[in-house]
Amino acid sequence: MMRGMRVAFALLAVALAALPAVAPARAQERFGVEDLLLDEPAGRPLAGDELDRVTEQVASRMRCPVCQGLSVADSPTDSAIAMKREVQKMLSEGYTPEQVLSYFERSYGEFIRLAPKPEGLNLLVWIAPALTLVGGAGLVALYFRRRPRPARTGAGPSSADDPELEAYRERVRREVGA
Repeated sequence: MMRGMRVAFALLAVALAALPAVAPARAQERFGVEDLLLDEPAGRPLAGDELDRVTEQVASRMRCPVCQGLSVADSPTDSAIAMKREVQKMLSEGYTPEQVLSYFERSYGEFIRLAPKPEGLNLLVWIAPALTLVGGAGLVALYFRRRPRPARTGAGPSSADDPELEAYRERVRREVGA
């Protein structure tokens, strides 16, 4: 067993020794803004109030990677503030909001979107609430449909049919004095 562990550590050391030669080139490919966007800005450069407004809109659609319960627009963390600055920079360069979201999605994964895209397996997230509501309404309707209904009788028993009831009514009339 010790010999197997030595061999495994030796293989790991060889693999790690080979990484530094490859890693810097791949890191530059992977994390450069131009490489992640893959295309030129498709929109027009924004400035002023419009830039601030669109920056807020885009940042409010992105999840803060630190807080995870807040959007980048609402989060006070340093990473969210830096992300918001990056969004503003990209919008001012002419990238569209969708290009900016795609850039961050390539960096952080689809998790970065507060509302998942309605496609593929994510479509289930959009359809499930409606299906649950329709299914629940169907179950309630089925329950009430199968439930036995009480038998209807006319206006109630007549005094001729029930002598005990007629005696009770007569006693109430005497006590009330009617």
